[in-house]
Amino acid sequence: MTSNSHSFYACAWLTALASLGTVGCLCPPCPGSVAAAGPAAAAAPETAGANAAPAGPVVAGSRLLIWDGEEAGVGAQGWESCDQKPGCKVKVASDSGTGINNSNSLKFHGEGGGWVGMGWNLFGWYPENAGVDISPYTHLTFQIRVQSKSPDTAVEPGSVTLLLGCSKNKKDSAAIALEKYAKGFSDGKWHKVSIPISALTKGAPQFDLQSFWEFRLSVWSGAQRYFDMYVDDLAAEKQ
Repeated sequence: MTSNSHSFYACAWLTALASLGTVGCLCPPCPGSVAAAGPAAAAAPETAGANAAPAGPVVAGSRLLIWDGEEAGVGAQGWESCDQKPGCKVKVASDSGTGINNSNSLKFHGEGGGWVGMGWNLFGWYPENAGVDISPYTHLTFQIRVQSKSPDTAVEPGSVTLLLGCSKNKKDSAAIALEKYAKGFSDGKWHKVSIPISALTKGAPQFDLQSFWEFRLSVWSGAQRYFDMYVDDLAAEKQ
């Protein structure tokens, strides 16, 4: 992307985050979240501590599964937004049968130009101190598959950005361009993305690796886009 595109993208992020009180949120309680549903719902077994990392150091080859829509992260909830309404559309949800080996996936659907983004909170924003400790690991990994309606509406790989949120201080990670770590990922096939944990805090030292709780993706384009992104097997690995 050009420097102007980067500037626009940064502004779009700020605009979108400022409007999350109506279209979604980063901090609990959120509409429809476990916290908003009351204490009884908050006691559900898939909430607090469900994705806690093992205590102490981990050995090379270790892997912590964070979300797969079936065994890990089943209490997750999402938000979605776009900045060219009413012409843009966006939806994020767990989707059955579209993941690796026909498992569940996280489906991110977007239409329109400008900024289109989503967030997937691994704990449904409750409890407020929920989080996954990824600090003992070296890489954040996940599988991604991108499909577009037509070549004319295809996602530009360089416009897809990942961002993580933490619960401890609500600070964000560094913005990560997926193309840097997964060349050719927009070809309609599954690709494994492997991002060094160190890259998440570069330029974002206040991002707390011990309380990762929200996974976000966004796309920016000056042209009209129509796409589906599928994410599966989000994990932390020590490579």
